[in-house]
Amino acid sequence: MSGAPAGSRPGLWRRITSGATGRFTPWKFNWLANHKIIAALERVRVHAHGDLLDVGCGSKPFAPLFAGRVRRYWGSDLAVSRYLGEARPDAYASAEAQPFRGESFDTVLGLSMLTYLPDPLRMIEEARRLLKPGGALILEFTQMVPLHDEPHDYFRFTRFGAELLLRRAGLDPVEFVPVGGLWARVGLSTIAELQRLNRGPTRVLTELPVRLMYVILQLGFELLDRLFFDPREVLAHIVVARKPG
Repeated sequence: MSGAPAGSRPGLWRRITSGATGRFTPWKFNWLANHKIIAALERVRVHAHGDLLDVGCGSKPFAPLFAGRVRRYWGSDLAVSRYLGEARPDAYASAEAQPFRGESFDTVLGLSMLTYLPDPLRMIEEARRLLKPGGALILEFTQMVPLHDEPHDYFRFTRFGAELLLRRAGLDPVEFVPVGGLWARVGLSTIAELQRLNRGPTRVLTELPVRLMYVILQLGFELLDRLFFDPREVLAHIVVARKPG
């Protein structure tokens, strides 16, 4: 990928990779974001089938969500990805230039990456090349998160911008699933400030009260987000698009 190592996914959803199968763990940092992205993926995984390629896969923490729905879960990432850990992807490659033949996959998945690409349309066009006719692209379009990983944080997307890019690439959008809202955004900013306090030599004193505050704040903001959700103000959309058959 051009610019920042987007495949390493240093963004909002990958700050926690443990518990990525949706465990109820509100004492963990950013559980609120993780919980919401998992809920969205559980809604759209019905579209996944056959061979799936996770572009920017890291250690494949979301693979369990697709177990039983796909024949094989493939992954590609940058060799410099800090989220690989001890895992080895099936290919080292940028999002815009994959080493696989055209029409090799039934499903392509891409999470927390488009904001880091100078030309996101190229990634979507590459996904279209990789998909078989009738195949599904499941892609996250971030709309409302703080600036991060400067200077390689380039774009935010409305659902209408997402649809425009997908159609330009020759794909047909079929489902838009919002991920979190304004109250989730406020909650994530609040716990981020708490995280900054819970560092250094004083952590032995702050760890327990900060974890307790995580539980209170994340459950509270989750409730507010459900009660006062506004579809115009969302963290992101998980969008499913199909390649014409």
